[in-house]
Amino acid sequence: MSTEHMPTIRVLEVLSVLAAENTGISLTQLAGKTGILKGTLYPILKTLAERRYINYDENTQLYFLGIACSILSRSFFEKSYWLKMVHREMNNIVNECNEVCQMGILDGPDVLYIDKVQSAQKVQLVSNIGTRLPAVYSALGKAMICHYSDDDILRLYPDGFTPLTKYSITTIAELRQQLEEVKINHYATDNREINEETRCYAVSLRQRNKIIAAISVSVPTFRSNDEKNNQIISVLLRSRERIEQELNTLQDVEFYQ
Repeated sequence: MSTEHMPTIRVLEVLSVLAAENTGISLTQLAGKTGILKGTLYPILKTLAERRYINYDENTQLYFLGIACSILSRSFFEKSYWLKMVHREMNNIVNECNEVCQMGILDGPDVLYIDKVQSAQKVQLVSNIGTRLPAVYSALGKAMICHYSDDDILRLYPDGFTPLTKYSITTIAELRQQLEEVKINHYATDNREINEETRCYAVSLRQRNKIIAAISVSVPTFRSNDEKNNQIISVLLRSRERIEQELNTLQDVEFYQ
């Protein structure tokens, strides 16, 4: 028997959708993405707005996350030593590579992006904390599922894979070849599988041999070359070693796994 409280689930679904939107979302769009009827959704939004968890722009009629969510998020990171430690390493990575660095965790079949450090480049990947993307196409995801069996993966994707670009894999055999390469090379690659203009490299982060997250560096294809890519991989591998040394001195970290 399910113990989930549906009104609470609806609120969480609203906040999750808003967290993934950078330019706001309308009531109609929000109803479509959450599957919640407008009549049920409106009082939820009204209450969240009154408590400042979301904002409503009357001119554009769009909803955004509010300051109260920002306070909760900042409090979470401030109290999580290991996240701050990884964030410092991500800053070091960006200083060395001058490309955007992201951190993600597994959430079912998806990668949930939980942190990002932007670079000083004028042209770079545009992404948002709170975004979810299929693990099978993301370098972050492949770094974290490389030891999954084919059956494990098929259970996550019972309807198969839905390509995001013409470069996205479509079969379990193609994915298996990529995952075996991850185990050999110790890093994962997204070669334009999510965005045709971007390549991404990622390494998993382990605590006492348990994968808890992954970090990545994304680079536009026009800046991507052997020298640049090798530098990114080298920096990621060194950073992972430093992060894992410190993680192994801490209490166990838990997210969704």
